Amino acid sequence: MVTAVGIDIGGSLVKLGVVDGSGKVLARDAVPVHRDIDFAEFVHLVTEATENLRKAYPGIAAIGIGVPGTPNPETGMLNGRCPAIPALLKGSLSKLFSIRFGVPAVVRNDAVSATHGEMRHGAGRPYARFALLTLGTGIGGSMVIDRKVIDGPDGLPPQFGCISLDPARTDIADPVPGMVENLASARALVNRYRQLKPETDAKDAETVVDLAKQGDAVALQVVDEVARWLGQMIGIMSNMLNIEAAIIGGGLSLAGPFFTDRIALNVRDFVLLKPGRPPVIVAAEHGNDAGVIGTAALALDMFAPGAKE
Repeated sequence: MVTAVGIDIGGSLVKLGVVDGSGKVLARDAVPVHRDIDFAEFVHLVTEATENLRKAYPGIAAIGIGVPGTPNPETGMLNGRCPAIPALLKGSLSKLFSIRFGVPAVVRNDAVSATHGEMRHGAGRPYARFALLTLGTGIGGSMVIDRKVIDGPDGLPPQFGCISLDPARTDIADPVPGMVENLASARALVNRYRQLKPETDAKDAETVVDLAKQGDAVALQVVDEVARWLGQMIGIMSNMLNIEAAIIGGGLSLAGPFFTDRIALNVRDFVLLKPGRPPVIVAAEHGNDAGVIGTAALALDMFAPGAKE
């Protein structure tokens, strides 16, 4: 059985897993990290966890690493900024892990990796063309065209969150006027709810969505506003590329059909139905395992193609 280690780096937790060619997670681990961690300590903690997984599954053929930034696929070095873990700018994780473990290692943007996982082993399996939207603190994602995950030059992922939907809004003008990340991310949903209901103690999107499900009129209004913005965004994508589906990932996807059905209703207002058709709106399948499965699948597809189903 050919396996890979998938490593999903977040701002407070690094998730790791051993994944086989069918996308099944055979073992898991997690390492707490923090924004101010230095590079040497980060590498030590994550390589130690990787070694523990390798001891349990010694046949690991490759390592995939998903990072919250823009890695150069040739060098593994990150370009630009990495505000979640600035230390990642200090070295090439792909080179270090490849040397340390004696197997090929690849570093890609986390949303691009998650898209690869959904295409190979998740909700994207039936579709040749789809977008994956990761809705969390920000909005990320990637596009699949003819079963190929689209990555930009030098590893630059698509900047879905910067799509401008309401450029006249001067209150959310940074860094792109009226961009969707400031209108429809989990953070934007909470901020909007607190704006309309300042007496609330709601601090996260899950709480606001739960309040909407319970009938809170303001929370329901905010969820519907976010669904409207996302419908507009997906409509733009559909009109440009005739995508078959939009897969909703990230924390907001956990709201299930209560949320995705609302997006689907709004998409119809922004798509030219003839000759096209509105894309299907579905939640990502893998939840917290999405990044781990995606990075491992990417590594196996690149370095152990015989592991594919």
